[in-house]
Amino acid sequence: MSRPSMTADLQTRPQYLSLVYHKIPGEGAWTMINQGRTLTPDQTANKTEAARIGSKTKTTVYGAFTTDVTLRVYVDDDVQEVARILGVVKPGGGWLGTEVIELDPTEVGDFKIENYDGATADASLVFTEYVNRFKPGRLSMGLDAEEEGGRFADLTGAADAYYIMPEAD
Repeated sequence: MSRPSMTADLQTRPQYLSLVYHKIPGEGAWTMINQGRTLTPDQTANKTEAARIGSKTKTTVYGAFTTDVTLRVYVDDDVQEVARILGVVKPGGGWLGTEVIELDPTEVGDFKIENYDGATADASLVFTEYVNRFKPGRLSMGLDAEEEGGRFADLTGAADAYYIMPEAD
């Protein structure tokens, strides 16, 4: 039996523009995260293997899944975006100097990632990803003399859902 022929050329697409937005429950509009470096949703399904006595064959059963999220944000002269992700919104008149920004896993927020097929103004939206009810569980803001490109804040936590919605053709 001969193998099927592959007639289509492999098309690779470079990573084009992806815009990350954040919204705290109750807010009407999404706020763009301008200092975002990486956002990585990671879903894992729990699995159980079952076998009968004396059988070499096992059956894998998948159950509930968890969604872990890692976000890396540049931190230069303002912690506004790190604060927002931790549930503290910068006042319209600026920081008062009395705010306390700290990890609070009871604070939740949503992310929306819009993915475009180019970086120009006429680029088309290809698909949108959603991360619902992200709860930060870890904050790391190290100082590194060798770090190129600035200082980073790494936020990791869990989300209730992650899904992708393609744009209509």
